[in-house]
This record gives sequence, C-alpha cells and structure tokens, in this order.
Amino acid sequence: MKVYTFSLITLLYFTTNNTKAQNNLSFYSLGDYVVQTQNISAVYLPKNNFILGLPGVGLNVNNPFKLSEFLVKNNTTNKLETNFDNLLLNTKTINQSTTSVNASLFMLAFKTKKGSISIFANSKLENNIQYTDQFIEVAANGINDFTLLNNQLNMTGYHEIGLGLTQQFLKNKLAIGLRFKYLNGIAHASLKNNAFLHLDIDDTNQNWTITATNASLKTSGLSNEKKSYFTGNNGFGIDMGATYQVSEKWVIEAAINDFGTINWSENNSRYAIKDTQEAIYNGVELDTDGSIENEIESALKTIFNATETTENFSTRLTTKTYFSAKYYPNKKNVFSAVFANNPVFGKPMTNYGVSYNKLHKKATYGLLTSINSQDKKIKFGGNAAVNLDIFQLYVTTDDFFNAFKKIEETSQAAITLGINLTF
Repeated sequence: MKVYTFSLITLLYFTTNNTKAQNNLSFYSLGDYVVQTQNISAVYLPKNNFILGLPGVGLNVNNPFKLSEFLVKNNTTNKLETNFDNLLLNTKTINQSTTSVNASLFMLAFKTKKGSISIFANSKLENNIQYTDQFIEVAANGINDFTLLNNQLNMTGYHEIGLGLTQQFLKNKLAIGLRFKYLNGIAHASLKNNAFLHLDIDDTNQNWTITATNASLKTSGLSNEKKSYFTGNNGFGIDMGATYQVSEKWVIEAAINDFGTINWSENNSRYAIKDTQEAIYNGVELDTDGSIENEIESALKTIFNATETTENFSTRLTTKTYFSAKYYPNKKNVFSAVFANNPVFGKPMTNYGVSYNKLHKKATYGLLTSINSQDKKIKFGGNAAVNLDIFQLYVTTDDFFNAFKKIEETSQAAITLGINLTF
C-alpha cells in the first residue's frame, strides 16, 4: 500500500463514522426476560428452561450532524454528493463521538437449579473518534496552512465466542455471573495519543514548513487483501456481574464488561511521520493542471518522512460498567435507577437513567428517561419483550424522538431488536 494512503485512510475514518455511543439503558432494563441482555450484564436467571437466541442487532449512534448536512443534493445531476463545505458550517472546534454495534449471531441458554449456562457468538464494532474543525477544513478546502491537534481515532471490529455461567448463593440472595470469551479481531485503526501535525505553506515560494509529533496510524485488516471470516488476530476477554437482594423489595446490581485484549498479528500496517521541528521542504506546488498524486506521495516521503511498517501490536477492549438499584413495590412492577459508563479515550462517558417496567410471566414493557454527560439532553425511551407461544419478540430504544425521524434528519439512534425461541 502506498504511503500517501496514510492521509486517505485517516480522512475516511474521520468523516464517515462520526457517532457517539449511548449505553443501552432501555435494553438493560429487560434483565432476565431476554437472553441477549447477558451482553451488558453477565448475571442471567432465565424464566424459561431453554432459550435459543436468533440473530439480533443493537445499534447506538449519535452524530454531531445530520446526514442531510453532509450528503447534499446536486441540483444539476440530481444526485446526493458529499459536501465538506456544508459540514464545516456545522462543525464545532472539538467534536467527540463514538459508535457501537453488537450483532448477536447465536445465543443458547439452559436454566439450572441455581442459575444458568449459556454459549454465545457476537460480532462487535466499537468506534471512538475525536476530530477538530481544522481537520474538516482540510477535507473541504484541500492542503493549506493547518494545525491538526486533538484528533483521535480508535476503531475495533471483532468476533467473540464464549461461555457464560451464573450461580446463586446465600439462599439465592446473591447471584454471580461470569462470561469467558475468545476474541478474534476483524479490523482495527488507531491514531497514537497526542498526535500533532502543523503545516505552513509560503505562498511566495511554496516552501512547506512542517512540525510533527507522535503522528502515526496503526491498522489491521484494512488492506485490499482477501478477507476471511476468522483471522489470525486472537485474544481473550471476560465479563463479570453480580446481583444482591438487599431486602424483599430492593435489589442492587453491578456489571463489568469487555475486560480483554486482542493481539493483532495479521495484515498489519503502521504509517508514521517522523518527529520533526519546523523542517522545510521546497518546491511543492499542488494547484497544477495535471495529476498531483505523485507529487503528494513524494512530499509525504520526503518532507513528512512517512514510513510504513508491519509490526504486530496489542489493543485492549473498552471496558464498560453498569450499576443499578431496583425497587419492587410488588411482583408486578419495578422501578430502577441505572448508572452506566463507557469511557472514550480514557475519559468517563456516563449515562444516568430512571425506568419503570410492568412485569408479567411472559412479557414485560416499560419506559425510561435518561441523560448522558456529553450532550446533557434528557431522552425518553422504552422497551418491550413479549412471548407469543415459543417465539419471543423484543425491541428497545433509548430515544423515542429520534427513533421515528426520517433517516436523513436523524443524528442519534439507540435501537435493539431481535427474535428468540423459548421452551
């Protein structure tokens, strides 16, 4: 792969994945009714003897802009086109966002005398991004004077296959859940922390003055090589959880998820710009009439001292935590207070929620109100899980308002849905 793809790959990930995750609080409230809630709380005390989870999906996104602000209709061709100039008008000085996708491929759970045993397979994508208005300005107006600072990227796609165990103790007041997971990395891209790049172009002589520090991009699985479902990128993870019945009406719960590491050893690349302080390169002219691809590649190799290597590396999963307190006024109703934390670049990103669920033997449905530490907007959501003979249908959202918008006018989404077989 040519060195100038450093710029192209970085541009791709900063401009097509600008989303920030919420924390599936409404899905969390379904608890033991839905087998897939093990993905966010390892404790599972099933209400059926045998449950087969069919494929389902959980999607959490929150764009800092609407899709219609980036894809703009060309009145001449009548086609949608990317418009970075328009995007720049809607970009803040610093924009931080993530996306989280969990595709539940398979889930099988058995009820035991004191808990449950389950096996599962998921495919996940975690994408954390921070970008500045200067970055979008480069995308909109091309290479001119710029300073790229406070831009961060950490994207990981992987499969997980595992075994879950839940066991009750202390006369069934305490339940402890553990999930052991084999991890297989699909793709990864990350910028080094504190990456800095400054370019100053002298209009009179076209001299480039470059300052660079920690400017490197690690990737795996992003080349044009033939892809396989499983790769040589292996790892191990664990989820842990516990619930405790304080009294007849009060239950507290804690969960720690995705504590693990992936070792990337296949199809790796590291693009790096040598640390330099006000180095000067003479003779780059980018507004020529012909193709400038060779000139850009030459500039990257010469002034930026860009290199490409293929060494192996390891990454940690983003560990998420949940804490809740539940109040049962009676067996048919439950009120919950939930705290969730999904760190981004080492900084806590917290959600707080209060929910109510109506409980039946074969169904539950409820409402949720929540707020997160990023946008500080109050959201209203809900959930439902209903058994129809052997089929169970479930759907949740953390935000009713955005769930029913047109897709081009939506900047946020938090949806989980699927079908199970229960016996």
